[in-house]
Amino acid sequence: MPIPIKKVPIVNTTAKERIYRTLSQWIIDGTLEPDERLNDVELAQYFSVSRTPVREALQLLGEQKLVYIVPSSGTFVAPIDCEDMRYVYELLGGLHALALELCCPKLTEEDLAHLELLNHTFLKAIRSGQTVAAIDADIQFHNFLCELAGNPYLTAFSNQLSLQARRNENHFFQTAEKSVESYESHNRILEALRNKDLAAAQKEIRINWEESIPTAPQK
Repeated sequence: MPIPIKKVPIVNTTAKERIYRTLSQWIIDGTLEPDERLNDVELAQYFSVSRTPVREALQLLGEQKLVYIVPSSGTFVAPIDCEDMRYVYELLGGLHALALELCCPKLTEEDLAHLELLNHTFLKAIRSGQTVAAIDADIQFHNFLCELAGNPYLTAFSNQLSLQARRNENHFFQTAEKSVESYESHNRILEALRNKDLAAAQKEIRINWEESIPTAPQK
């Protein structure tokens, strides 16, 4: 699949970051398909920059395992690896269980109301068939819990892992039944938090992530 025709102008001082964000988004949403070759010359022309920031962005994507480099052949979009995704989801479940432990004692009614709003937005997007909006709302629900924990390292690590998981989310939330199950799981987490039942909330948030683990390569 070719890159989009419309060009995106980039300021040189932030070229690497903007190229990285754009390419990662294309990989996540499927614009760039698994094993598709990324030509640094073509990308440099597209972004109207030199090849240096493109190569730096590709290197960063490689560190995130969103691309892989074959010596003397080029850089390619990484496929979704089910075993790697299992590791990612297990870690996310553990991190978010820790986030619950940190935020549970200081949760306010306003915090819970905001989480309910995010979950309602998630369900609304599911029912209207807006996959991207549903994924955004789901991520915002989990991210808000991490923010409430008040540990910036936890939030940063969670965001990094979520980047890996989001590719699978694009496939996972194509199934309305699975999406509704995730919405209901969020409700159980909220109910446990309202009841100050940390153990139940932690158990449910681990299940919530585990149910998203892919069992077969993306088609």
